[in-house]
Amino acid sequence: MKGIMQDTKLWKANGYPSPVLLKLMRDVVSGLVHLHELGIIHRDLKPQNVLIIKEKSLCAKLSDMGISKRLIDDMSSLGHHATGCGSSGWQAPEQLLHGRQTRAVDMFSLGCVLFFCVTGGRHPFGDHLERDINITKNQQDLFLVENIPEAVDLFSHLLDPNAELRPKASEVVQHPLLWNSDMRLSFLRDSSDRVELEDRETDSDLLRALESTAPMALGAKWNEKMEPAFISNIGVYRRYKFDSVRDLLRVVRNKLNHYRELPVDIQEILGPVPEGFDDYFASRFPKLLIEVYKVMYKYCKEEEMFHKYFKSNVV
Repeated sequence: MKGIMQDTKLWKANGYPSPVLLKLMRDVVSGLVHLHELGIIHRDLKPQNVLIIKEKSLCAKLSDMGISKRLIDDMSSLGHHATGCGSSGWQAPEQLLHGRQTRAVDMFSLGCVLFFCVTGGRHPFGDHLERDINITKNQQDLFLVENIPEAVDLFSHLLDPNAELRPKASEVVQHPLLWNSDMRLSFLRDSSDRVELEDRETDSDLLRALESTAPMALGAKWNEKMEPAFISNIGVYRRYKFDSVRDLLRVVRNKLNHYRELPVDIQEILGPVPEGFDDYFASRFPKLLIEVYKVMYKYCKEEEMFHKYFKSNVV
């Protein structure tokens, strides 16, 4: 393991997972998608049961299926009398309390495993001896990922004590926490394109919902978080409302689309596409992506141009 992972960068300077770590996390979720489509519940998902393998690139694969169970026919649960139990500290509350076990037990464990990945080995329910009791009391602590709003959003849903409210594996694989910089920028650009279709005069529900996120997504007038040279550059081409989420998305889209035409000093401010460009906006507006995502999910998830962000294509 140490030999495989040697010199591998798992986190960026800003604490976000690196492209390599994101790929390994997606592998874990994709493995769970496959099992659940086969009607199999793993029931013992934990870091020790994830194998890291060096193929063309590093891959993560689920292992140790010793207590996994196949759901019979179209049943959604194993009932109250399923034998065998998972590992201490990684079980869902309904496992610990001997309740009804569904695919959702794996989703809870997945939340703990992904938290472990993002934080470099920490656990959302504390130290070894207190985890099980904290899980049954729903005493979770997401403080260590507060700087990554996408992580807070995903983990708070995966670790929901109500099993029925946890997302499916096929939904998690599409969550923006697992997106690379290309996907993040593509989504912001497509969201901007979609919002531009809305007529300001028609009192659009989509526009109103988007702008209502401004206190969270922007924090303040967005020009105050950018260099004067950059603000001067964007002001050459049009006037912007600095308290508008729509207008900030427009800046992201326009500068991304015309990056090669930008003056060298502006390119240096923004950094290279995609990683540097993404980091520039994510560091200044850390909640922009997740807030826009929640709005577009509500209003546009069935639209074809957004299927790649909201519809799973894992086989």
